Amino acid sequence: MEEVLPGLYRVEVPLPRNPLRAVNSYVVRGGERNLIVDTGMNREECASVLLSEIGKLGIDLRKSDVFITHLHAD
Repeated sequence: MEEVLPGLYRVEVPLPRNPLRAVNSYVVRGGERNLIVDTGMNREECASVLLSEIGKLGIDLRKSDVFITHLHAD
């Protein structure tokens, strides 16, 4: 995980068995709510890494919104 700007984090989510190898997810830490942008594919490996990194930030998913920009099937 990399802090790109204060409160903005890039999480590299691996894509096993995919030529892309990884996608970038972003987490925006806000005062009242947080925003997670792009979550990777619907695979256990993706969810595990993303949730682990979000957990390191102490972010409450119940106070977070998710924004999917496009399908990551490429």
